[in-house]
Amino acid sequence: MSRNRTLAALASVALVAVLAACSTSEAAAPSGDGSAAAELAPLTTGGPWNGVAGKTPVATGPFGYAVETGIADEILADHGFEYEGFVGFNNGPPVVQALQTGDIQVGFIGDTPATQTRASGLDVPALVIAKPSSDIWFLTRTGGVTTIDQLAGKKVGLQFGSNFDKYGRAVLERAGVLDDVELVNLLFADALPALQRGDIDAVPVPATTAGIWRLQNDFPVLSKASEDDPDLLATSVSLTSRETYEANPELAAAVWEVTEAGVAKIEADHDAYAQWVFEATGSPVEVVKEAELWQYGTQAIDPDGLKTVQSTLDFLVGSGAAPKAFDVSTWGVE
Repeated sequence: MSRNRTLAALASVALVAVLAACSTSEAAAPSGDGSAAAELAPLTTGGPWNGVAGKTPVATGPFGYAVETGIADEILADHGFEYEGFVGFNNGPPVVQALQTGDIQVGFIGDTPATQTRASGLDVPALVIAKPSSDIWFLTRTGGVTTIDQLAGKKVGLQFGSNFDKYGRAVLERAGVLDDVELVNLLFADALPALQRGDIDAVPVPATTAGIWRLQNDFPVLSKASEDDPDLLATSVSLTSRETYEANPELAAAVWEVTEAGVAKIEADHDAYAQWVFEATGSPVEVVKEAELWQYGTQAIDPDGLKTVQSTLDFLVGSGAAPKAFDVSTWGVE
């Protein structure tokens, strides 16, 4: 190689080295306030998952929709978080356990398991208590009873410790037959075949689940919370652990702002949201639209949500399912 070519090659290598050094220097440069850019804290959420087999669990509702549509990322980053994903569980109690172990940082569960957890003495700050809008349908087997009071002497499936447990017992009590019914603890996955076989006579389930079941089964609806007992509409509570919250004081604001953004996106186009729920969970669009009440609050700690939590607490303490009451007005951390 000639001397000129050698010098040219060395010059090229030197230029690449200088550019790389400049690039590295710029990437590591401090932010405008003189400090290095803060590393975003990972945020994993979790909650009960009832999607069809083969679907990857994702958060649904306003928070999940904000994540899906990409509007959550910037909000979370502004508060110091980066979304990692969602973990699905069979019901509420394992969600609480995952909060305590740190496997998830935020859990979305029903007001009954959330309230029972707090009443049991676990310190689980409530980041969001939503406006009650979760409908529940009381289904009966084909050829079975036609009214709630006819369930006297029959078997009713309940997912103990859930919103549907509270609803089922309350409806049976209002009909005057609670003490005359045999209650069987069943997860929804087990309740469906039990109802098909006639092993149980009725079961209260989420409206969406009821709609899916009724596509393939002629299960009559005995009662709907939204129509017959609107004060028994369920709500959801976004929980965290005390350790997580103290380490991340921006968490409550972040979760609520993402939720608000998701609500706005849903309200702008109900059809698009229903289509996404179908794609994410397998719940048909017509089922989603029939089950949704499209009711959303404007506060992180919704006043009607607090009333529902109080009624749930009264129910749990009165039935002996919770050891003691607590002041629900101080539960939220907004």
